[in-house]
Amino acid sequence: MRCFLAVLALALSLGCSRGQPKDPEAPSLRIAVVTDLKGYLEPCGCTSDPLGGIDRLAAQIRTLRKDPVPLVFLMAGDAFFDTAALEPVRVDQANRNAMTLAGILNGLEVAAALPGPSDRGQPSEALDALRAASDFPWLAMQTDAELLRTQAGALRLAVVGVRPGAERDAVKSVLGTAQEETDLTIALVDGSRRDANRIGATDGVDFVVQGGLDEDDPVPPHQAGRAWVLHASRQGQGLTVVDVYRNKKGAPFVDHSEWSRSERAGQLDRQIGDLAAKIGAWEKSGEVDAADLDAQRGRLAELQKERRALDAPTMRSDTNALSATWVPFPKKAAKDPHVEKLMREHSKVVNEANRVAFANLEPPPLGPEDIGYVGSAACSGCHLEAFTWWRNHGHGVAYLTLQQRNKEFNLDCVGCHVTGYEQPGGSTVTQNLDGALVNVGCESCHGPGAAHTKDPEVAILRDTPASICVQCHNAQHSDLFDYEGYRKTLVVPGHGLPQLKR
Repeated sequence: MRCFLAVLALALSLGCSRGQPKDPEAPSLRIAVVTDLKGYLEPCGCTSDPLGGIDRLAAQIRTLRKDPVPLVFLMAGDAFFDTAALEPVRVDQANRNAMTLAGILNGLEVAAALPGPSDRGQPSEALDALRAASDFPWLAMQTDAELLRTQAGALRLAVVGVRPGAERDAVKSVLGTAQEETDLTIALVDGSRRDANRIGATDGVDFVVQGGLDEDDPVPPHQAGRAWVLHASRQGQGLTVVDVYRNKKGAPFVDHSEWSRSERAGQLDRQIGDLAAKIGAWEKSGEVDAADLDAQRGRLAELQKERRALDAPTMRSDTNALSATWVPFPKKAAKDPHVEKLMREHSKVVNEANRVAFANLEPPPLGPEDIGYVGSAACSGCHLEAFTWWRNHGHGVAYLTLQQRNKEFNLDCVGCHVTGYEQPGGSTVTQNLDGALVNVGCESCHGPGAAHTKDPEVAILRDTPASICVQCHNAQHSDLFDYEGYRKTLVVPGHGLPQLKR
């Protein structure tokens, strides 16, 4: 399904009409939605095809703005931070990330944002500075619900920010008589599916942008009351774009999204196949009551009728309609060059700030039972062939990949590119025993080696378990990791196997 959606998104970015209503009339409005961004400027570069990146988002938004259709860019859920309780060492970097992100979003003309609990939970001084740096309104910061009136083309919009747990009465109260002067009402919600459905059932709400799910998979539009709930994944992995065809005031909206149609068609095909197989088995067995069998045949006919109706969606000019598309941001997606440059400068600034701030940070001291780290070079005296192999392996140049990107002091990256990070007698973000513990060295897999280098009879960990590997090779950082497959590439002649005869 994700592959299909990626193709669909590519069609959109190329101007193809696939997935759009057949009616040639232009949409009245286009809504672009980001949910649960969580302060992510860019994805981890260690995955096979990292999704996301604020530079890719910027490129897509600016492409959409070239179209004459009015665009409203909205955000819901945690935008700037991924946790309310930042570790003290991470505060400065997180705040720098947030300020850079705010500046980039200013250039993308965000109409409104509903911050999530991680945003609202930051210290007031930092939060006030961030709000002052944002050129767009943050809704519902002090109240359960807050109304913003704005204009998009010929349409008058009411955008309502709704905090978690807010009652529908709070939404009704802020809307008040504004409905009489409004063409479209959009609620920004941070919370559960139940929260979004509850707010969507409020009279007068046309769309709900749902933040707070914190899920990788975007959810196709679904109906709650007369409203349609919209979602757009997390961490800036993509954008949900909704073409709105408003033809009649007060009329409900009909979903003409190819995204929704394809999702529902897949569900129906599975249900039809399963039920048809069961009916066939029941007919052969002769053990099912005739009336019950007829009821199941009737249910099958209804499913087949619904499935056929999906194949030829039509749009009537006297109804309101929407067409939503999920636009993922894979590695090959276009980047905005201006934002890309800003991000490179941001990496340099963060790198230098951390280098200075943590220059004297030391690792935890060794306890009575702890063994110290010595670095891979200390292993070469007895294991030269293995050491030589390691230096040419990806683990042996892991730190260099960060240095090339000005990220060797970045707190989000360094821990998986050095040895013994934050371990007793190990390394820190800046102190790696004068370079002895840079890269993913021997001791990353085999354990601290100080005792073994003094006395080779002291055992080390020879067969590294998967539990050690997945500390870094997890879904977020190493999506193709397979323990047995990776192990075969590491256990080679000179490193776990006898040297080949020459």
